[in-house]
Amino acid sequence: MFQAVRCAVSSLFLLAVVGNATAQSNYQVVSLGSPGTIAGTVKWSGPLPRIPTFAINKDPEICDPESHKIRDLERLIIGPQGGVANTVVFLKNISSGKTINLPEPRRFLDQKRCRYEPHILLLPQDAELRMKSSDATLHTVHMDGAATYNLPFPFTNQIVSRSMPTRGLANVRCNGGHAWMNAEILVVPHPYY
Repeated sequence: MFQAVRCAVSSLFLLAVVGNATAQSNYQVVSLGSPGTIAGTVKWSGPLPRIPTFAINKDPEICDPESHKIRDLERLIIGPQGGVANTVVFLKNISSGKTINLPEPRRFLDQKRCRYEPHILLLPQDAELRMKSSDATLHTVHMDGAATYNLPFPFTNQIVSRSMPTRGLANVRCNGGHAWMNAEILVVPHPYY
């Protein structure tokens, strides 16, 4: 069941990126006279799927100070008005436009209370991803997909940087025994998301 929910949710939000990643290879920055803005809200319709949970069975004093004893994977978060959190809307077939201006703090992944923060991270292609663990326990940043890294974080607040040269989706998980820890990094070739 977990795999079906994960696959459906990931596919729903990121289909445009994975299916069309090769079409974005020659993005050129140009001057724009009067740029516009697209704004909106992604809403969920239909019945809610059963969201699987995991027992917090390792480092509960760090991972679960409120003693909830379980955590879901944060794959689908729906607000009271039906808005879906952690959603990326990505324009396809963009070959030119404004420069990517993503502030440095938004290029940072933290491991905090046995969660990756932020859960969904956008990063410009060829940018440096900076990572750390705020937790006093062993975590890892194990990536597959658009990036392949397996980085241990045995020390609190040690910052590690890695280049993200390949556009697409990188799945992130912890190999340190915290099975519920997961995140996704979307490496983008242009700023239209």
